[in-house]
Amino acid sequence: MASVTELVKRYYSTVDAGDADATSALFAAAASYDRPGYPTMVGRQITDFYHGERVIESGSHSLQEILVDGDRASSRGVFSGRLKDGSETSVGFADFFLFDTEGLIAERTTYFYQAAV
Repeated sequence: MASVTELVKRYYSTVDAGDADATSALFAAAASYDRPGYPTMVGRQITDFYHGERVIESGSHSLQEILVDGDRASSRGVFSGRLKDGSETSVGFADFFLFDTEGLIAERTTYFYQAAV
């Protein structure tokens, strides 16, 4: 199995390539994903998100840091891209991952660095 750091990098590579099938395949069947603005996604809902519900049209993640502790990882960086409404965005993010024994994402939580409260 790839290292946890490699698994995190693989996630960003597939999502930045716009490959919804490959990105969805990185999640375990019963995985959960928490992201601001969406209810907790579980299983098939994650696939549906990457195949259409995601408000991002295209872009790339610039990773500044990946921290690993066993089967858990956190990453921090900046996402820059275009939203489906045509607007451009650049926003800091932090992600937290839990990987299962097969190297699939079992849990993911995303936070964005922007004013919300």
